[in-house]
Amino acid sequence: MTSRGPWPSGRRVAVILPSVNAVLEPDLAWVSPPDLSFHFSRVPLMATTPDGLREMNRSLEGTATLLSHLSPDLLVYACTSGSFVDGEEGLQTQLAMLSAVAGCPVVATSRAIIDAFRQIGAKRIALATPYRHEVNLAEKAFFESHGLTLSAMVGMGLSGSAIREVPPQRILELAREADTPDSDALFISCTDFRALEVLDELERELSKPVLSSNQVTLWAIMRELGLPTSFPALGRLLAQ
Repeated sequence: MTSRGPWPSGRRVAVILPSVNAVLEPDLAWVSPPDLSFHFSRVPLMATTPDGLREMNRSLEGTATLLSHLSPDLLVYACTSGSFVDGEEGLQTQLAMLSAVAGCPVVATSRAIIDAFRQIGAKRIALATPYRHEVNLAEKAFFESHGLTLSAMVGMGLSGSAIREVPPQRILELAREADTPDSDALFISCTDFRALEVLDELERELSKPVLSSNQVTLWAIMRELGLPTSFPALGRLLAQ
């Protein structure tokens, strides 16, 4: 018999992500504890625009139904823009539907972002994104609905698969461009963006918390499951 190492004996985490996303799975494989098993399914994203995101969200219920067959301990909707595009009211509707369909608690990336800002006491945010302007405006409105203020907002104007192709060095440059001296924290948006690799370097350079979509999603997963949230070299949020 071939040994394959320890079989995950812990909990099952079902994850819904956009069809173009090629970053979240490697990120979670890189940092997640061995006793969690992640099970991924996708919803079709044709364009990272408000209309494209809403069209994608119409597939959420069917995908959650398939994942419910796993009897997951937790369901994650791992799309930042897909979970903020219709504001807090839209997010609440998503969370209620997904929980009812999957029969388990639900984490959404945009909710994790707000919870993480509260955890670190950040209210004035510098925002760096790969998105087009209309998606940035929706994110700004979502943040402001939670009492946050943006000190700056810088986007790359990208959509779809182009986002995953941005190298970490370019993300470093984008983050530096977005940061302002008066911001409490810098946030790098999108779960298909390789920001996790640059958080530690940016925090040392900027002397402030730097958060990313995949970082806060991992943090929210661990918190929801009652597991330790301490991971080395992944930013202050995951150093606690």
